[in-house]
Amino acid sequence: MKKTHTAHRIPHTAICLLLSAFCFLPLSAQQVQLKGVVTVQNSKTHTGKTQYVKNAEIEHVNVKNAKTKDVTGDDGKFTLNIQGVGANTQTQIAVTLHGAYSDYVIVNEKELRDITLGRLTPISVFICKKGDLEQRQAEMVGINMRKLEERLEKDKNRLQKELNDLRAKSDYMNVRYSEIKDSLNVISKNIDNAFERIKEYAKSMTLENLDDRDENYVKAYGAFSRGELDSVSYYLRDDELDLKYQKIVQLQHEAKKERELAAILTESAQQKEEYSENKLNELIKEWLLLARTYDMKNDYEKTMMYYEKVVYADTLNLDVFVEYAEYLYKIREFAKSEKYFQYCLAKYRELAANNPNYLPDVAFTLNDLANLQRDNKEFSVALQNFEEALRMRKELAVENPKVYLKYVASTLHNLGNLHNNLNDHPEAFRHYEESLKIREELAKEDPKAHLSNIAATLNNLAVLHVDRNELEAGMKKHQEALEIRRALAAENPKAYLPAVAASLNNLAILHRKKGEFHEALMKYEEALKIRKELAVENPKAYILEVSQTLNNLAILHYSNKEYPAALQAFEESLEIRRALAAENPKAYLSSVAATLNNMAILHFAIFEYSTAVQKYEESLIIHEKLAIDNPKVFLPLVIATSTDVARCYLFTKKFTQAEQFANKALELDSNFFKATTNLAHALLLQNRFSEAEPLYLELAQTIKEGNETYTQTLLNDLDILEEEEVIPEERKADVEKIREMLRGQ
Repeated sequence: MKKTHTAHRIPHTAICLLLSAFCFLPLSAQQVQLKGVVTVQNSKTHTGKTQYVKNAEIEHVNVKNAKTKDVTGDDGKFTLNIQGVGANTQTQIAVTLHGAYSDYVIVNEKELRDITLGRLTPISVFICKKGDLEQRQAEMVGINMRKLEERLEKDKNRLQKELNDLRAKSDYMNVRYSEIKDSLNVISKNIDNAFERIKEYAKSMTLENLDDRDENYVKAYGAFSRGELDSVSYYLRDDELDLKYQKIVQLQHEAKKERELAAILTESAQQKEEYSENKLNELIKEWLLLARTYDMKNDYEKTMMYYEKVVYADTLNLDVFVEYAEYLYKIREFAKSEKYFQYCLAKYRELAANNPNYLPDVAFTLNDLANLQRDNKEFSVALQNFEEALRMRKELAVENPKVYLKYVASTLHNLGNLHNNLNDHPEAFRHYEESLKIREELAKEDPKAHLSNIAATLNNLAVLHVDRNELEAGMKKHQEALEIRRALAAENPKAYLPAVAASLNNLAILHRKKGEFHEALMKYEEALKIRKELAVENPKAYILEVSQTLNNLAILHYSNKEYPAALQAFEESLEIRRALAAENPKAYLSSVAATLNNMAILHFAIFEYSTAVQKYEESLIIHEKLAIDNPKVFLPLVIATSTDVARCYLFTKKFTQAEQFANKALELDSNFFKATTNLAHALLLQNRFSEAEPLYLELAQTIKEGNETYTQTLLNDLDILEEEEVIPEERKADVEKIREMLRGQ
């Protein structure tokens, strides 16, 4: 979900920075001064002395194409006297580096797009050597991963020792025993996602310049970068930060009051406003650091608390809103996540209306929002947003294919997923294959960057082949995807083991379809082992996948007539899915219904007809609710489940109820043969021969596949009912009449 803002990057030797000109000082409408200073990032923090950048060329081009230039001196300062630009206008500057700094890059490029003209505080431009940011990011990631794994192992060992002591005493009734068991299930701190989270945080944090920050923040920043997470909150005390915020709010209030009292903008008011703005930016970074720290510690409540503080205090920082929306999506808080994505989308659309540089942000947000809506079963609106994102990304890729083609491939892949959810397999194939073609071309230049995405598309194409019973084609693509994913996981197991488990799960489904029970069982068990280990460390992210593999494993046991093992796996899967649906019914109720259906089939097979009815009826209620919003997907399931309920009632000798549910199915699909069959049986066994007879005649004349009639199926069905002693003694003569009639057809 994470966005990469490469869309706005151009070569560092001429970096264009977009500035919003909102003049607060009573300067002439004909001339506005823009002052600034260029320094080397963190030079004062590391050496005790600020390293100023001289001979950096600063150029402004206004709307009338009149150029204004300046070159930084030994003190790194520059001043642009911009002519013909008033308040509330946008302008641009270009920064070109020379000499010893020609191979440096601008670090805070994105921040510089939003500087206001006329401010008293000079613009800070800071640079670093090309490659330094990546090196620092790699170091921070490495240290944090090592510290996180060490802390996790230490906590596990301590708790395990205490648990073993209780076991040795056979003290299982001790309250502490269950507490430790629970703690062991949640103690792992999100290790599987830690790599990606740390990488994203490190990428953001290495852009900061610590030279002008207060001592506590520098210490907290250092603690985070060294993986000493507990020390972060020691330096950034919550009560002190709240007090800072109160003082900032007071300053803003005073500034506002002075503005209202003054007929013109006073320098004092602006100084307070700018000072409070700078302090607020510092406080926001402190809160953000705490939010990211508690995310790393898997403390959901505190992570959300600090993100909420940031978005409340700074409603203009859309990057933070997107970061928070992505965090909420990751922990499956879909409703709150969608609220923030919608907010960002509206703001980016406003910005893009006046500045096309924001169009990539609109496309990113549309794509992310559509992914969330697809997971939340809001298929119609997801399709609309995916298609808009695809149009925008294709247009951007025409101008800059090197940057945007990978995003075109991503949205095509996502559209393939959505069409697959809608059972529109031809469209799903088309989008997957177009995505795969782009990704394979991109991989020729940079295979490491695109192999994971290629494997994902191969995997989904394979699933489609299997669904269409094209098993050999499915096997080939599944094996290609698994080979890629195993290789990636060998280098980075935390990042790629989930994908390995997904491929194993899908390959097991294929082996089951081919009747290769042993191969399917081995792959399901390997997938389940991986997913259970991942879910222990991060249940929010992986417990759903555990339930999916359990459900599939149960189906395998069922097909091999291992009914107790199948029932146990179904029940474990259902328990997980019920818990997920309790938190988010829109996203997970359909999976609850699917497992209930599977359990009903099993209970029917072992002659537990009453239990089968209960499972089917609960599943039917869910499908009926879901069909209100999405009839295309769920109405066929309502029809099928109604028919299955009718069938169960026949075998429990409740013929009136069987008639009722058979009619319910036929009201939705009058040509559904199974429902008509159940209705005919129900009428016949209720002594309503005259009503049943024409239905049997109609069914007997129906042509099945291979030009066979439905007659033999009906005769077999009557034999089964008789063998199961469903037919009342007083109805056997009527049943025999129907048999004779069918044989005569």
